[in-house]
Amino acid sequence: MPLLKVSTNKAVEITSQTMFLKTASKKVAEILQKPEKFVMTIFDQPTPMTFGGSDEDAAFLEIKSIGLTEDQAGILAREIPGVVQKELGIDPSRIYIQFSDAPGKFWGWNKGTF
Repeated sequence: MPLLKVSTNKAVEITSQTMFLKTASKKVAEILQKPEKFVMTIFDQPTPMTFGGSDEDAAFLEIKSIGLTEDQAGILAREIPGVVQKELGIDPSRIYIQFSDAPGKFWGWNKGTF
């Protein structure tokens, strides 16, 4: 159900991508109190991007989940940039995050919807 998609202009080795995705998956599951077996993480790079007119390292994150609350979005906004900074070296001031609450009837899995 939860999805974290990361787009960045920073070139990141595949092993570092995988380590980041696994760490972020655990953190998202913990914050949203959802089983990690349902968390999907995606890493898109390198993606040409600018932030504030600069092409220095930056990232755009999309976090979607069924039943995502405003409180959970706030916690994710505080916690996930720290994971990005620690694992990928991207400063939180150069990260935007888009949060979406997805209705279960519009989220498909295993030949059905939630």
